Amino acid sequence: MLHHIAAVGGSLAKRYIEDGLEANDSSGSNPPASNDEAVLAGLPFVVYFITGLLFIYPAIGVFYTAHNVYPTLAMIEDPNPPPEYTPISLDVQEGSVPSGEFGVVEANGKPITSSLRATHRLLWVWGREGYFRGLVCALITIFSTVILAALITVYTFLPHFVGSFIATVLLTQLSTAWVHIVITPPSARPWYSRVLPFRYVFQATALPLLVHWATSVVAVELPRLLAVMIGLPLRLFEEADDNMDMDLQLPSLLLKGIPVAALSLLLYLFAVIPASVILRRVQASLLPPTEDAIVPFDRSFKGKLDPAVLGGGSETFLTMRDALTTFGREGWIRLVKMYPKVLGITLAFYFVVTATFALEGGVVLILNWLLSGGK
Repeated sequence: MLHHIAAVGGSLAKRYIEDGLEANDSSGSNPPASNDEAVLAGLPFVVYFITGLLFIYPAIGVFYTAHNVYPTLAMIEDPNPPPEYTPISLDVQEGSVPSGEFGVVEANGKPITSSLRATHRLLWVWGREGYFRGLVCALITIFSTVILAALITVYTFLPHFVGSFIATVLLTQLSTAWVHIVITPPSARPWYSRVLPFRYVFQATALPLLVHWATSVVAVELPRLLAVMIGLPLRLFEEADDNMDMDLQLPSLLLKGIPVAALSLLLYLFAVIPASVILRRVQASLLPPTEDAIVPFDRSFKGKLDPAVLGGGSETFLTMRDALTTFGREGWIRLVKMYPKVLGITLAFYFVVTATFALEGGVVLILNWLLSGGK
């Protein structure tokens, strides 16, 4: 669809330019300035609009799939595939994935999520449906959480971050369903059919949600408090002293920013990421026994659980301690390495978008110069 839109938009832009040039040739003189101005006024909008449309899919792939789906798969993948998993090649054609129980492992035996390329190939086995898995559920979860948090804040006069936590807990079924959609093969079932009973999900996820919320708040507020204590402006460009020479002020700001940035990084590495691992693994432990994961997944979590798929009870879930201790050293290294790789993809995407719009801006300026007769 985007290709059709781009083709139609490109034809319209071409027609605008050709009409202007034909009018110039037929009259033997420059057309009225108003016609040129109309063409030039509409051309940048058409070009930038089409470019924005073309970047929609890549943007979703970067900011949704790479930032959320990739780490979630890394958090639940077991480096030692269980014997009940049957490996399939990542080179299979789209749509030819076998149904039933299966697992996916690399040919060299390394975990899938140790490589962004392998993770990308795994998701793309199912095409766009596989790559953008869980997007609808994620959007509904975010929208519902924002609305519910706002209502709680307005009608209870609680701080917004407290209202946000309450809303997250009340909607924990949705976030858990999203995890299950992400780690399992695409299905024709509607997303809401994956929602588990609230009582069961609440018992399993309430405490991990509290820890995840608390670490997220601390990771933001502690660096902010440190910045205030050492005199670092929270809004550098708004609060900087205009009377001071920026050449003298900048080194001081950089020195003050180093401990704040270091504290933020440490909190993210040793608080936020572990809390995310705990939450995702607990939610994954609630996966119904009839569902199969797309990455090697030890449903017993190294013998800590005896789920229904292995003959145990149906209402079993992982404790926080077991979620943390069963994620081995190799898993931590693999996950921590993934974040810089995702950051690199994000920066590359920003660079491509910026360069594309800058190039188009240059082309528009050249066209402006040509249509104005080189003046």
